[in-house]
Amino acid sequence: MLSKASSCVVISYDGVNMETFTPFRKDCANENVKLLVVKNTLAKIAVKGTDYEGISPFLTGMTALVISLGDQVCGAKIVKKVAKKNESIVVKCGVLDGKTLTAKEVEVLADLPSKEELQAKLLATMLAVPQNFVRLLNAVPETFVRLLGAYRDKLENQA
Repeated sequence: MLSKASSCVVISYDGVNMETFTPFRKDCANENVKLLVVKNTLAKIAVKGTDYEGISPFLTGMTALVISLGDQVCGAKIVKKVAKKNESIVVKCGVLDGKTLTAKEVEVLADLPSKEELQAKLLATMLAVPQNFVRLLNAVPETFVRLLGAYRDKLENQA
């Protein structure tokens, strides 16, 4: 699962009831994110020698992995949303592009816009330049026509 992951967030869920965990799992499933409750010893074996080896010291207590398979920020966003509602869910660390992130860095990651939002902003920026250019080109003949109309009106008033 981790070999296909774009990012991973390690959380502690000590004291979380099923009423919280079930919607959490559904939110994850809707966003192409996997929520895995793991046995710490097996997880340490699984991450050994991989980009995710930095999470080994955090694999203690009741641990779950939130693995993003698509957009890198989706898992962090979901965890942040659920952690606001339930203080028992605590971010331990995360991994993004092979770099181990602290809990604060995962929070910053959650505040970033998603890939789709960034693509939309880039597209809007790219479209703004040609649109402004077309308006500018259109303004020159438009102004000239108004000037001719004003000159015509002036000539008609003199006659």
